[in-house]
Amino acid sequence: MRRTTAGLGCWLVQPGYLLVELLVAAGASAAYSLRDDTISALGMLTCAPGHAGAVVDVCSPGHVALDVAFVVFGLLRAAGAVLLRPRLGPGRWALATVWLWVVSALFAAAVGLAPVDRRPGWHVVVALPVFVLQPLAVLATAEALRRSGAVPRAVAVSGLVLGGLMLAAAVAFGLRLGSPTWVGGLERLALWPTYPWLAVVAWALARSTRRHVNEPTAT
Repeated sequence: MRRTTAGLGCWLVQPGYLLVELLVAAGASAAYSLRDDTISALGMLTCAPGHAGAVVDVCSPGHVALDVAFVVFGLLRAAGAVLLRPRLGPGRWALATVWLWVVSALFAAAVGLAPVDRRPGWHVVVALPVFVLQPLAVLATAEALRRSGAVPRAVAVSGLVLGGLMLAAAVAFGLRLGSPTWVGGLERLALWPTYPWLAVVAWALARSTRRHVNEPTAT
């Protein structure tokens, strides 16, 4: 029970990452645009263009907070997947779910250790896989839950829809790199849905666990 509770906690707090990012963005220079500039620009230690097609420098005084958030929330996603493995159902889908979350989360955490302005090469190496692995992790989780029936069907189906949308947005983001507009918007569409959806999954699993505990045992 403690294992499940810890895992649920790791996923329930994931929307907190969005709060950190939005607060850091609010504190960035006026030139920063959620629509046009990349998330990575908020983690830069120096003032530099917010994306490849930008001509105005962006300064992010809260870069430390965002880089720490990359690491902390990434590790929490990985830990949550491992701890919740028994609740994801049997079979290969559940196993694939755990591995996808662990690997994608470790890459995401590494982004916080390699700011794009200080280690651009390493930043690209660790950031790009996240755009593939994280949507796939959402899709695998949704399918595992759909097969196991551990959460309401609507929760699982919403994950399948969001995962597909995230993959499409990731492709569009890759195609827009170097463009002056919508780079940041597409990047966020490829990544942001993960965090509230994981919280919804954790909430649904918590309710399922509570019902199971409260069910009278047969005599």
